[in-house]
Amino acid sequence: MLYRSLLSLNRPLPLNALPQPPRVIAFVLGLLLAVSATSPVLAQSGLSLKPEQLESVMPAADKFSDKAGTPPVISAYHTNESGEEELIGYLFVTPDLPPEEIGYSAPIEVLVGMDMTGTLTGIEVLYYRESYKSIRGDFLATERFPYQFEDKNIVDDFRVGRDIDGVSRATITSWAVSRGIRNAARRVAEVYLPDSDYVVNTNTGATALQILQDQSWEEMQDSGLVKQLSVTQADGSVLDMTFAFMGHDGLGAILVGDDDYSRADREASNRVSKGAMVLVGIDGDTTIPFRQERLAVEQDDEIFPIERRRFVYVGSADYGKIANRVRFAGAMVLDGSIDFARPFRILYDTSTDLGNFGSMATLDYQVPPVALALAQGTPVLPEYLPYSEDEDDEYNEDNVFASLIDNAPWPETFALLLLLTMVMTSFLRKSAKLRWATLAYTLLYLGFFDGGFVSVSHITNGIKLGPSMFMTDLPMLIIIVFTIITTLFWGRVFCSSLCPFGALQDFMTRFVPKRFQKELPQAWHDKALYIKYGVLAFLVFMALAYSDVSVFQYFEPFGTLFYQSQSVLLWIILLGFLIGSTFISRFYCRYACPLGAALGVTSFLSPFRIKRVTQCQVCKVCEHACPTGAIRGPTIDFKECVRCDVCETKLIAKAGVCKHSVEDLQSRIKDWTPITVS
Repeated sequence: MLYRSLLSLNRPLPLNALPQPPRVIAFVLGLLLAVSATSPVLAQSGLSLKPEQLESVMPAADKFSDKAGTPPVISAYHTNESGEEELIGYLFVTPDLPPEEIGYSAPIEVLVGMDMTGTLTGIEVLYYRESYKSIRGDFLATERFPYQFEDKNIVDDFRVGRDIDGVSRATITSWAVSRGIRNAARRVAEVYLPDSDYVVNTNTGATALQILQDQSWEEMQDSGLVKQLSVTQADGSVLDMTFAFMGHDGLGAILVGDDDYSRADREASNRVSKGAMVLVGIDGDTTIPFRQERLAVEQDDEIFPIERRRFVYVGSADYGKIANRVRFAGAMVLDGSIDFARPFRILYDTSTDLGNFGSMATLDYQVPPVALALAQGTPVLPEYLPYSEDEDDEYNEDNVFASLIDNAPWPETFALLLLLTMVMTSFLRKSAKLRWATLAYTLLYLGFFDGGFVSVSHITNGIKLGPSMFMTDLPMLIIIVFTIITTLFWGRVFCSSLCPFGALQDFMTRFVPKRFQKELPQAWHDKALYIKYGVLAFLVFMALAYSDVSVFQYFEPFGTLFYQSQSVLLWIILLGFLIGSTFISRFYCRYACPLGAALGVTSFLSPFRIKRVTQCQVCKVCEHACPTGAIRGPTIDFKECVRCDVCETKLIAKAGVCKHSVEDLQSRIKDWTPITVS
């Protein structure tokens, strides 16, 4: 909607039909509110629940309360033999407990009933908008899928393919429903069922996870969680394999990152019905490739070969504790009959007769106590606790900075510091070559590799959570402080060289043929500038008024590109902005970027602005070269300036009219009376 309305400005309109700046903001706010009302992500459960729906998910109840509490629930009551009403459970709808799991094309709203033990009594799908619904029928509303959730306790994993039978060729939707129900039910239990098995296990698991999260890779090796097996191949090259038990969601996320673990877990669940996963990292200088068929696990003299279906790809080892430790990672799913609480042996066949295991390299493995307690849901023994609760409280309160430094990812921190050095060097030296190198670094590293760029979400989340949210991530804290300081002193330096989407647009402008590049008529451009300020106002309003609702992803298309979103709608929005940027330089930055709007407002405080000289009154060189259309003759609209150095470089080099003296120009332009330009 937003980019379409901007592109429609190419059609001729009478100037008096164009809204004035305040009207533009009002128009944009109204447009955004309309979009948000129809957005599936914003669709909070405003559905009117019918009595028969409540009864269907909680058949034993005689009476239901109104929805109340945080999170909001409906209490269910049953009249006992003595005539007294007793609370027997809670009903809730998944949109009331964000974030929602996204299905094939949108979130799926489900009404769930849960008794006082954390056992589900029934579910009913209220609303979903999926292409599968029109192609294959309304399968979620039949008993074939939903009935499986009855009598399931929230301590279960709700894994499709293991705990839940999925719907053929609708795996994404099946996972969205299962995980959405599980996550919502667990959040309700944390508040309303503090004595349930899940909450007790969660408290135990939180302790174990914190211990593991605080461990370095080397400490994990010392504890035995991570072990390495080096295999000398027939040609003398070495294959290095790293193994680590990750038989728990939280442990898997710590080792390989949330996204990679979730993808591997989903794939494993689709292939086998049970079995814990063991991480397999691959590295070394081997010329003979790793083969999954050569892996096996031995316990009690019985060998369990790792079949193809029991080995899944995890990723390029870019996230989690394993990041930069191996070249890529997979995971083998242990046979369900293997008792991972007891020692087992990992085998790698080195014989020429594949699968015979006549000659093999071996590694003895025992899941260490903390990871084992996490997987089994048992308490962590006191001797494995690194400090008491009192010591932990004192550490958190008095040594926040020490914790920030101790837990810093130093390779990423140094890479970021190098980038910031390049940004400031190119900016202060006005070096075009260095700036283009910096833009390439920004695009590849901050965009596609690290993903640690600043977005308006940092503003909205800062409003919700306060500045403490930045005190656990040193690279993010550095880039936030750098952005604030440079904006206060010089203006939108961040937009110039530190925004990966801005870098992408600059590269597009550089390589797109000049004949394709256009400019909006000046009057339209002047009005359209205010759209991004309307977007910013809308997002700040949503952060203050609806803190549980996230909408910034609709207005920051770079997240779609660099995080590879699975939303078709977000990709359409991204495509619209890229098309706009093909024809108009920095199209997104000019008219739609809410972060640019926030930095533009902040730049009003900047003391070190771009100088103008008397010759600027008659010169159009910089005006035509400005990528954001911020220059009008001798005047610069500083809030729209991205400090790209183009005009400053021309001024320093005395290019264009600058190379002529005022007297020379005055002799050529008879009707020009120079005035002092600051």
